[in-house]
Amino acid sequence: MKRFYLIMSVMLLSIASFAQTKGEMFIAGTVSADLGTQKTTLSDGSYSTSAKQPLSSSFGFGVEYGYFIADNWRLTLAMAVPFSSSPVEEVDGKWLNNTAAAFAINPNLAYYVKLANRFYYTPEVGVSFDFGSRKEQLSKSESYKTPFWGWNVYANLLALEFRVTDKFAIGALIGSIGYGNTRFTDKDTDAYLDNSQFTFGLNDSSVHVRFYF
Repeated sequence: MKRFYLIMSVMLLSIASFAQTKGEMFIAGTVSADLGTQKTTLSDGSYSTSAKQPLSSSFGFGVEYGYFIADNWRLTLAMAVPFSSSPVEEVDGKWLNNTAAAFAINPNLAYYVKLANRFYYTPEVGVSFDFGSRKEQLSKSESYKTPFWGWNVYANLLALEFRVTDKFAIGALIGSIGYGNTRFTDKDTDAYLDNSQFTFGLNDSSVHVRFYF
């Protein structure tokens, strides 16, 4: 926590100022992760037993290109490769998992609000299109894959960027709100299965590094 306050202080006390002006461009790399485990403890008098269980996890990386179509208005095209894993059940001491891998295309629009010199609040809205496959593990030796594609409309309301120099910036996205649909192909009948969902949470986060030119 002390480190966080120190970083924030450095951002707020910076004396240089950089504008997000029309015609400015950047390229960026992104990394996102959501990992964890949970521990359950059962107590019976002076005795207790504990068990750990993995939680659903995700990891992704990508690249993006941005262009300022007007002062403080940024249009971005991003491409990413996300991976996810969800535990199903434990069999003979090993967890069976459902996993998914995809390729995503994501155009989005953001507005830059200056909070302090070099430091910006950058809320954004966008739509993403995903294509990939999901692998369901039925046992240690049996699994099957299902292709899917989908779309998602979203808003990232907690987004920040720190302009370290006129050519280099770092930023973060924390949480999002969105609605989307994913269509799977049934492995037995080739019929389509649609899954629509509304999402809202702070557990999905990402960091980015941007190079302006």
